Amino acid sequence: MRRKAIECFAPKKTREKGLVATLQELDKILILNVYQAKELLVRYCINYETGEHEYWKQQHGWRKGGILNALNEDWRNWEWRFYNNYPKLQKEDTDRIKELIKQCVWHDSPWERINRLEHSYNSEIRERCETNRKMKLMNLMRKVPGRPKNLREWFFEQAAGEDYMFRNRETKEFVCTNCGESSWPEEIKRQDGEKKIRHNDMVFCPSCGKLVRAKTRTDHIEQKWKSCYLIQPVDEDTSVLRIIEAKVGWDNGRHYVEFGDEIRILLYKVYSNRKLKKTYMIYYEDSWDGWTKGNRKNLRAREGYLYPGEFGQILDGTTYSEATRVLEHLSKTGMELNYNRLVAGTGQMKGYAQKIEYLAKGRFWNLLRDTIGCTDYPGYPTQYYGPLDMREESIEGMFRIQDRQKINRIRDEHGGNRMVRWMQHSDETGQKISKETVQWMIKNEIEPSGIRELEKYMSPQKIMNYIERQKKEQYAGMTAEAVLEEYKDYLSMCEACCKNMADEMVYRPRELKRRHDEVVIDQQQIQILKELENNAEGKEAYAQEMRQKFPEAEEILKEIKSRYEYEDEEYKIIVPNTLVDIVKEGRALHHCAGSSERYFDRIESRETYICFLRRQEALRIPFYTIEVEPGGTIRQHRSYYDEEPGIEEIRVFLKEWQKVIRKRLTEEDRKLAKISKVKREANIAELKEKNNTRVLQGLAEDFLEAEELEAV
Repeated sequence: MRRKAIECFAPKKTREKGLVATLQELDKILILNVYQAKELLVRYCINYETGEHEYWKQQHGWRKGGILNALNEDWRNWEWRFYNNYPKLQKEDTDRIKELIKQCVWHDSPWERINRLEHSYNSEIRERCETNRKMKLMNLMRKVPGRPKNLREWFFEQAAGEDYMFRNRETKEFVCTNCGESSWPEEIKRQDGEKKIRHNDMVFCPSCGKLVRAKTRTDHIEQKWKSCYLIQPVDEDTSVLRIIEAKVGWDNGRHYVEFGDEIRILLYKVYSNRKLKKTYMIYYEDSWDGWTKGNRKNLRAREGYLYPGEFGQILDGTTYSEATRVLEHLSKTGMELNYNRLVAGTGQMKGYAQKIEYLAKGRFWNLLRDTIGCTDYPGYPTQYYGPLDMREESIEGMFRIQDRQKINRIRDEHGGNRMVRWMQHSDETGQKISKETVQWMIKNEIEPSGIRELEKYMSPQKIMNYIERQKKEQYAGMTAEAVLEEYKDYLSMCEACCKNMADEMVYRPRELKRRHDEVVIDQQQIQILKELENNAEGKEAYAQEMRQKFPEAEEILKEIKSRYEYEDEEYKIIVPNTLVDIVKEGRALHHCAGSSERYFDRIESRETYICFLRRQEALRIPFYTIEVEPGGTIRQHRSYYDEEPGIEEIRVFLKEWQKVIRKRLTEEDRKLAKISKVKREANIAELKEKNNTRVLQGLAEDFLEAEELEAV
């Protein structure tokens, strides 16, 4: 675009008002001067042969852009989408534009022709840029050296190293994948000296003499895909980390290695690429577009093997040069690692390569793999998220462990990140943790943070033994981690229920499942009691209402208190002081004793009494409500939601209680007992008449127990 010439070419003015445009020509450039109320807004210029276009405004000068940008830089405004709203042109100007711009259009408007010419030019420019980009990238990729000639043999030795002899099912011959020769079974010698060739026996190939593994049940084997890493020079400014997918396989008479380039990471020399301001660029193989920045196939770097090379020369000048020594060491040892993460960590963290080198040369093999696995790629919020402190220079500081023996123990027991956390915990607390305990914790994926709250009750060793026992006896089929969570949940609820946590029977129950279920009920009941206590006015009003309806009931409860209360080491029978206590009990246990006045009416008439059964360890917490006749016969015993937890033990206690009651009864009590029995039988007859089988079935269990006692 001839900017200077256009600026010297004075704009053609207009005499018309409103939004209008005048046309000028300069060689092959059309100049549209757009006016608003005779004031020049913009000069739009377009080459009618090539389609190149720009516009000029007084406030900012020249800019790249089309007619929409020129007319309104916020061109997404729909006002400019309708050509009737575009600037008006003289007829001769319109005809001249149509004559010069011969674009095929659907709307007979000069502005449509301009838009089409712009679109054609922009498409051509984009296509040309994309072609140039691809050619530039293709030329760069052509500079990447080919694969080493011995790469297949090297990778086979690293990833597999062994061969097989497959048996032909038809001829019964064995074919060696190392030499390709066939042998009869009688010609093959087993390593252990036996004669019959079995599946997976180690044998010697008669042809090549190599020790191979015999296969009688299959005729081919394939490994999973792994990664082969190559670090190579590209040119004086660039190196490349190639990630090649590789798979080893064996079939009839051969072994093979399949390769396919997946990812190429260009590593730039910092001192010669200052204009780029990039240290790397990643390209992915694409079946349609060749090498591209887009990862349409979702390719990922796997763990694999690094081919040896002169990494000092290749990485010199890049931000990854610190990794030279550790890469050379690991490539010689043949460690299977994610070398992409290792190189990425070197470029992000100062001293990272030295830490990895220490782990590699110190034979911390599993920790080395875990550390590299916890190294993130550039662009992620964290650079490293493992248990080590990669900023520290000392070994103790890096491990966060002051005792070197514990650090050596991690190496000797082939520990990884989990073991580091357990040794850090041991060093912090001063506890000695056995090898068996650490291995059990690691196997069950239990971290030190998972038992930290439990250590005030038991050591890690005891926790392991306790969880294993509960898993075997109470939680068959559950994982140890799930049982541990159940135990922690139980302790948390015990603390909430204000239980004596110093008592071993509380913090270490023999039957965890049963005690867990009980404490769940306790916690629910405590919550209900709190809600009742909070409503003091409602409670007092209800108590006064009950006293008016049943004026003698509370006096009767006080009178029988000494005869009917009883306790042993585990349980206690309590006679309530007021009718409100019965209401609270019924609401806490969610049964009908607190919501039906018929029980108060029975107390008033001395037909039955209501008593509470509590556990000695939690006397404040409702457990069972007992409806008892004056003679000691129990009509009902109900717990939370009419359930009956531990009913067999409860019935033993209730029978003992009945025996004690019978010795305390007065003559008046015995008379009342006979009357109560008659009313009970009448009630049962009525239920039978109404065919209320559900209630009858529930009552029958309790009545049976009382009748058996009377018969004795």
